[in-house]
Amino acid sequence: MNGEGTEDASKGTKRSPFGRMTKNIGWGLGSRGFTSLVSIAYLAVAARALGPEAFGAFALTLTYGQLVANFVQFQSWKGVIRYGALHVTAGRPDRLARLFGFTATLDFGSAALGAVLAIIGVPLMAPLLGWGVEEQTAAAMFAAVLLLTTGATPAGMLRLFDRFDLVAYSDAIGPVVRLGGAVAAWVAGAGVATFLAIWAAAAVAQAASLWVAALLIKRSRLAFGRSAFKHATEENEGIWRFMLQTNLSNSISLFWMQLGTLAVGAVAGQAEAGAFRLARGLSKGILRPVQPVTLALYPELSRFVADDDHALLRKVVVRSTVIAATLALLVVLVMGIAGRQILRIVAGEQFEFAYSFLFLLSIASAISLVGFAFEPVQDAHGRAWNVLRAKLVAAGVYVALIAVLLPRMGGQGAAIAAIICSLIIFVQLAFSTARLLKTAPPGSASVVDEVA
Repeated sequence: MNGEGTEDASKGTKRSPFGRMTKNIGWGLGSRGFTSLVSIAYLAVAARALGPEAFGAFALTLTYGQLVANFVQFQSWKGVIRYGALHVTAGRPDRLARLFGFTATLDFGSAALGAVLAIIGVPLMAPLLGWGVEEQTAAAMFAAVLLLTTGATPAGMLRLFDRFDLVAYSDAIGPVVRLGGAVAAWVAGAGVATFLAIWAAAAVAQAASLWVAALLIKRSRLAFGRSAFKHATEENEGIWRFMLQTNLSNSISLFWMQLGTLAVGAVAGQAEAGAFRLARGLSKGILRPVQPVTLALYPELSRFVADDDHALLRKVVVRSTVIAATLALLVVLVMGIAGRQILRIVAGEQFEFAYSFLFLLSIASAISLVGFAFEPVQDAHGRAWNVLRAKLVAAGVYVALIAVLLPRMGGQGAAIAAIICSLIIFVQLAFSTARLLKTAPPGSASVVDEVA
């Protein structure tokens, strides 16, 4: 594999890096466009079916399970791409199989540990969130199921082999199950427990489909066992550090949104927590269209670094950032002008009071959108620590901010804290990425030349 082209897994033809990215982004955009529409639909159904108070209870249980999952589960797909690209380039399928087995072992081990921790943590959260025995049981069961449905390694395998089409099909399964189940539950007049069961079933279905799709690829051999695990740590220098740093980095990137929902619930009550969660879900829709681009960038940037192609690396990053900044500005304007109408259409007039949350959280998401390419650049260079450090600083600031702002401003305080922390991360990663992009072999083109 080299910088000029690789074999397309599905067609057996050579594609340029931009050709691969165009194909993969196309699949991703189609998938994300579909799942975004379906996600808005099932959020709307759940909000209308349950109402502000019950939807708040549903949101708090859902957020608790996701918070625990995000802290214990590894971002194994990043490790698969970061190191797998090197083994594919070197033509070492044996090392690739051991790498896959290593990341899959981490996935299932961390999931089992996380399920235990989630069950133990429920009684500790109950007094803060006003959970009774029934709510505690539902939260424990939901968190355990969610933690045991991991699809990080197979998703990484599919992206490494340019099978974004299979990722798209698999990613569509979860939202479809949620929407179909939510509509059925609404018609039946079901409560919070039923909606949680539907969300858990969707997670199981999506994880299973990813594993089936990945294992159907001929090159997706996995090597398990103590010897294979040990060799994988030796063959992939720094993999433990990389996996721990990317896991913590991802966990902290979601920290203020999930902690914010729980904190709002503890301070302002379930109805406001539900509104905050709904606004968070809609504001995350801003990032969904760019996620396919981010995911397509990961394998390509890893290949550019493996091939020492710094000029092409800079060209992709700089142009992507300029486009993202334009989209971010447009998104903030749309949410500012039409946010109330969007909430009314999606969840009804009873949730229109969430407008301030939606607008503020949209600004935080827009800032993240502008810097979407920075993290893939850092990970491709093995600089996961830079990302983790930036997010650790932001997390510390966030905790301090919500302690001050939440009692005085309610959910708006948590949303303002999210904006400030998004800015902190953006500034730190912008500077570290600029330094990496300036580091190039003698005679390579300048950043200005590549933008022109």
